[in-house]
Amino acid sequence: MAEPGAPPLILNITPRWTEAALEALGQDEYDYQEFKGSLWMSKDRQVVSVFLHMLSKQVSAFANGAGGRLVIGLDDAGAIDGGVPVDLKGGGTRSWLEDVIPGLVSPTLRSFNVFEVLGRDPGTAIQPGRAVYVIEIPASEDAPHQAHDRRYYLRIAGKSRPMGHIHIEDVLRRTRSPKVRLERLAPFGKAAIVQDDPRGDKAVLSFRAFLLNEGRSLAQHVGLELILPRPLVNNEVRSRMVDEGHLTLTQEPGHLTFFRYHPTPVFPGQRVQALQIWIVLHRGNLAFARGTDAVIRSRVYADDAPAQQDTWPITRYKAVKRALSWVERQTPSRKKGRDKKGEPSSS
Repeated sequence: MAEPGAPPLILNITPRWTEAALEALGQDEYDYQEFKGSLWMSKDRQVVSVFLHMLSKQVSAFANGAGGRLVIGLDDAGAIDGGVPVDLKGGGTRSWLEDVIPGLVSPTLRSFNVFEVLGRDPGTAIQPGRAVYVIEIPASEDAPHQAHDRRYYLRIAGKSRPMGHIHIEDVLRRTRSPKVRLERLAPFGKAAIVQDDPRGDKAVLSFRAFLLNEGRSLAQHVGLELILPRPLVNNEVRSRMVDEGHLTLTQEPGHLTFFRYHPTPVFPGQRVQALQIWIVLHRGNLAFARGTDAVIRSRVYADDAPAQQDTWPITRYKAVKRALSWVERQTPSRKKGRDKKGEPSSS
């Protein structure tokens, strides 16, 4: 994202638009797609007087929503209507659009792209000296954006409509809430081998969790919750997590939930280690650990943003697979003190 005051960032969202790609769009318009005929923009080789006013509404609507594209040069049926002159303004129509679009809304739009689609072969639907223009606008982190008529717009049911108060509140919450996610949850170090338990050999693995604030807002209050299947946690590792990791434990049938409140705010772009957990693998939970239910679930809380949830199957990790293979090779009659050749290594 460009810094405030920097030139607008022109995004190459679609690598290449062609006449064939335009024809493949079909005739339907959606919240992310709007068609406008060439006469919406120009008549008698002049820019229509109200064009910028109308374009301002479209830019506001796409930027305030989930983003999308506006195609100028397609009729209501989605067919190419000949196109817009490529030289409506000095320097070319595309260059002029790139110059005027950022200032069509307030605050200024900082990322977008304009594609100029020319007819390449004689007899094509795009006439010589004309083009179809595809304006692509991503969802904006600076939203809500106000149009020229001092209203805010949003794409609703395939149309650009004025936003109500509840819509504006939703957009403000989306853009101003911190965006903190669990970026990485992975084994740390070598599996610890336990061979003095009369119930059988065990492999204990440590996991570390890292959070990333990928938004532009400071996260004042951040908490991470990891939900572990009960078969993967014995009394020893449960006590270790609560005592050493300063975690809060909640027990429910089938799983244990460990929560840690991060003691400091997380700045935009900052990556922090959030907590450390352990799981234990032994012959008694071998089948479970290899199954689809052996999943660590995560929830990240950051101020008033919706909780970010994810799942982390333990068999995705090579260190876990090696530990499972090591446990499987052990026999219940293995004697204490036998050498540890074949211990699982770190990932």
